[in-house]
Amino acid sequence: MDRKVKKHTMVDHFKSLFKGTVIYGLMGSLRTFIEFLLLPIYARFLLPTDFGILDILMIFITIGTVASILELFNAVFRFYFDENSISFKKKVISTATFSVMVNGAIIFTLAIIFSKSIASAVLNSPNLSHLFILAGAYILLDASITIPLSLTRIENKPGKYAFIAFLQISILLVGIFVFVILLKWGVIGIMISKVISIILPMIVCFYWARGYIGLEFDFGLLKSMLKFSIPMIPAGAAIWGINSLNRVFMLHYLSLDQIGLFSIGSKFVVLITLSTIAFQLAWPHFAFSNMNSKNSGKMFSQVFNVFAAFGICLVLFLTMFAEPLIQIATTPDFYSAAKVILPLSLGMFLYGLFYFFTTGVVISKTTKRIIPPITAAVIVNIALNNIVTPKYGFVGTAWVTTATYLIMAVSMFLFSRQAGYLVIEWRRLIRLAIPSVAVITIGTRLSSFNSIYFLGIKAFIFLTFPALLVLSGFIDKTYRQTIKQIFKPKKIQKISEKEECVELLVE
Repeated sequence: MDRKVKKHTMVDHFKSLFKGTVIYGLMGSLRTFIEFLLLPIYARFLLPTDFGILDILMIFITIGTVASILELFNAVFRFYFDENSISFKKKVISTATFSVMVNGAIIFTLAIIFSKSIASAVLNSPNLSHLFILAGAYILLDASITIPLSLTRIENKPGKYAFIAFLQISILLVGIFVFVILLKWGVIGIMISKVISIILPMIVCFYWARGYIGLEFDFGLLKSMLKFSIPMIPAGAAIWGINSLNRVFMLHYLSLDQIGLFSIGSKFVVLITLSTIAFQLAWPHFAFSNMNSKNSGKMFSQVFNVFAAFGICLVLFLTMFAEPLIQIATTPDFYSAAKVILPLSLGMFLYGLFYFFTTGVVISKTTKRIIPPITAAVIVNIALNNIVTPKYGFVGTAWVTTATYLIMAVSMFLFSRQAGYLVIEWRRLIRLAIPSVAVITIGTRLSSFNSIYFLGIKAFIFLTFPALLVLSGFIDKTYRQTIKQIFKPKKIQKISEKEECVELLVE
C-alpha cells in the first residue's frame, strides 16, 4: 500500500511542476506579447527622445528594485521549508515583507529628495524630476508586492499567480489607453499607468497573505536570509550583465548594422528564454518541498533529464528553421541574422542548465559558491570578445555568448556536486546527446537548401526526434509510464487509483 502511495505522490509532484511551468510560461508569453503590441502605440505617441528617457527610467527602476528586494524572495523560498510550524513560516514571510517594504520606502524617499539632482545629472533636465518620483513610487509598490506574490508560488498556486499577472496587465492597458492615447501624456502617462497597475494587485496579494503577515520581525533571521540571498544577486543579473558586455564590445568593434543583425537574431531565442523563466518560477516549490525526501535525488535527476530534452528540442527547432523564420519575419537585409540563432539558443539553454545546477548550493545554503562561476564567465567573456568579435563580427559575439554560459554551467555543476542533491544519469544523457548531435548536424547541412521540398525534409527529421529518443533508450518504459500518468485525465486517474487500492486489499 505504501509503495503505491509513494508512486502516486511522485507523479503528483511532477504533474504539479508541469502545470506550474505551463501557467508561468503562458503568463510570461502574455507579458512579452503585450510589450510587443505596445511598441507601435508608443511609436505613434512618443518621440525618439521619449524612448531614451523611458529606457533610463527602466534602468533606474531595475537598479532600485534589486536594491530594495535584495533577492529576499529566494531566501523566503528556501527558509520557508526549514520548519513545518506555522509560527516559523509567518516569521519568515513577515520579516522578509517588512524588510523589502522598508528598503523600498527608503529608495522612494531618496527619489523624492534627490529627484531634481538625478534628473539634472542623468537627463540634463531638472524639470523631469517628477518622472523619477513616479519611478520611486513604482519601486516601493513593486517591492511591497514581491513577498506576498511569491507566497502564491510557495504554496504552489499558479492560478493565483496568473490572476495577479492578468489583473496587472489589464490595468496597465487601460492606463495606457487613457493616459497615453487619449490624454497624450507621453512618458509620464506610461509611468502613471505602471504605478496604478500594481496597486490593486498588491492589495489582493496582501489579502491572500493576511494569515502570514503580522508584526513578527526577527533581525537574526533577516541576517541569515540576507547572507543567503545577497550572493544570488549576480546570478539574477547574469543575463543582463553578459548581454551588456556583448553590446559594449560590439559598439567598439562593429558597425551598427551588425549590432542590428545580432539584435534581430536574439529576438528569435524568446522561446527558450520564456521556457527558462517559466521553469525558474515553478522549480523552487518543487525543489524545496521535496529536498528532504528519500527520493529527492531520483526526482531531481528525472526533472533534469526532461528539462534537458525539452531544451534541446527547442534548440533543434530554432536551428533547423532559423532561416525560414527570419525570412518570414524580416526583409532580405536581415536574413544573415539567422547565423546567430544556433549559438544564442545554445547559450540560453546552457543558462537554463546553470540555473538548475544552482539547486544544490541553494538547498545547502552555500550560495557564495554561485559567485566564482559567474566571475569566471565574465573573465572569459571579456577575453574572448576582445579576440573573437573583431575577427568574426556579430556571429563571433554570439559564439562568445555560448562559451560564456558554458563556463557558467560547467563550473556551477562542479560546485553544486560538492553541495550534494544532484544526481546525473550519464548513460541516459549520452542517449540524449547522440540523437541530438545527429539531428542538428543534418539540420545545419540542410540549411543551405531553402526550397519547400527540403523544408519538408527538415520538418520530418525534427518530428522524428522523439522517436529517436525512444530508440536510443533515453525515453524508456519507466519514463513513458510517468508521462502517461502526468497527462492522464483526473477522473480516469482516480478510478485507476481506486482499482489499485481494491486489488491491494484483496491481496
